[in-house]
Amino acid sequence: MSERPFEALGLSADADRAYPLLVATRGVANGELARQMGVSREQAEDACGELAGRGLARQGRDGRWYPVPPQSTLLPLVARAQEQLRRGRELLDRLGVEYQRVHEGHRAEEIVRVVEGQAAIARWAEQLHASAASELMAFVRTEKEGVGRPGAGDGGGDALADPLACGHATAPGVRRRVVFERAGFESMDLESPAALAALDPPGARQQAYVRVTDRLPVRLCVADRSLALLPLPADGRPPDPVMLVIRPSGLLDALVALFESVWAGGVPVGRLDASSPPVRTDAGGPRSALQSRILAMLVSGSTDAAMARALGVAVRTVQRHIAAMQRDAGVDNRIRLVWHAARHGWLDDGYEAREVVPSD
Repeated sequence: MSERPFEALGLSADADRAYPLLVATRGVANGELARQMGVSREQAEDACGELAGRGLARQGRDGRWYPVPPQSTLLPLVARAQEQLRRGRELLDRLGVEYQRVHEGHRAEEIVRVVEGQAAIARWAEQLHASAASELMAFVRTEKEGVGRPGAGDGGGDALADPLACGHATAPGVRRRVVFERAGFESMDLESPAALAALDPPGARQQAYVRVTDRLPVRLCVADRSLALLPLPADGRPPDPVMLVIRPSGLLDALVALFESVWAGGVPVGRLDASSPPVRTDAGGPRSALQSRILAMLVSGSTDAAMARALGVAVRTVQRHIAAMQRDAGVDNRIRLVWHAARHGWLDDGYEAREVVPSD
C-alpha cells in the first residue's frame, strides 16, 4: 500500500497517517497519537482537526479522538475525486487534440480553401500557372461551350472555372500533362489558336503531353504536386462557380495519385502543336502529327466524323490517312491496326522515355 493512501482525496501527510491509526484503536488521546505518529502533540492535534473538518473523525467528551466509519465518509470523497479525474481526462484529451491541430498538424483552412466567383477563380488559376516551376497536371472536361477555349464567349463561365482554360504562360521548361475526355476532345477545334494556347501559351518553350480517356472523374489542375485547384460540380448553374484550393496534405496526395492512375490508362496524343514531329519507334509508324492524332482518336473510340470535326479536315481525309497507316502496318482492318500500333509503340508519346534521361 502507498504511504499516502488518501493523498488523492486532498488529505495532508499527517492526516493521511492519522486516520488509519484512529481506525485501529477504540479512541486515542492527542499525546498517544503523537507518539504513534512520531510527531509533536500540536501536529497530531492539527491532523485530527483536519480529519474532523472533512467528516472523518470526531472528538469524544473524554477528549479522545474517534474515527467516523469510512464507508459513510470516504466513499463520497472517492466518488468526487473520481469525477474530477474523469473531467480532467476529458480536458486532457481536448487539449491534446488542440495541441496536435495547432502544433503538429495543419488547420483545416490552411489545407483546403473555398473560392467563389469567376474573378476569384481566374486569379487563383493565374497564380497557380505562374507558381509552377517544373510540372502542371490537369484533367480537362470540355462538354460545354467555352470550356478549353480561353476567352470564348462573354457568358462562358465554365471557361473561367476550368483552371486549364485560362491559357496563362508558365516558366520555361515547365512540363504539362493534360488528360482530356474523349467527347470534349472530339468537340475541340485542334487547329485553332485558342486550343493550342490552352496547352502551350506562346513563347513558353514547354514540354506538353496530351492523353485522352473515355471519362474523367473531376476537373483538376495541380502545380508541382504542391497546389491543386478542384472546381466543384453543381446541379444546374449556381450564381457563382465554386472551386477548392488544396495545399500539401493527404487529400492532395490522393488527387495526385488519381491523376497518375488516369494518366497511365489514357491514350497518348502527343503535342497538339503541329511543328512537333510525332514519336516514331519503327519505320512503319505514323508519318505526320495529323496521323498520330487520328490514330490516338481511333484508339479512343472516335468516329470518322468526330475525328474530322476535331481535326478540321474532311471525313475522306481521315479515312485516307487510316488506310495509309493500315498499309504501313501490313494489316487490312482497323482492329488489327490498333493492335499493331499498341504492340509496336506507335502510341507512345515519349513521356516515360524522357523521364529517365537525367537533365544536364
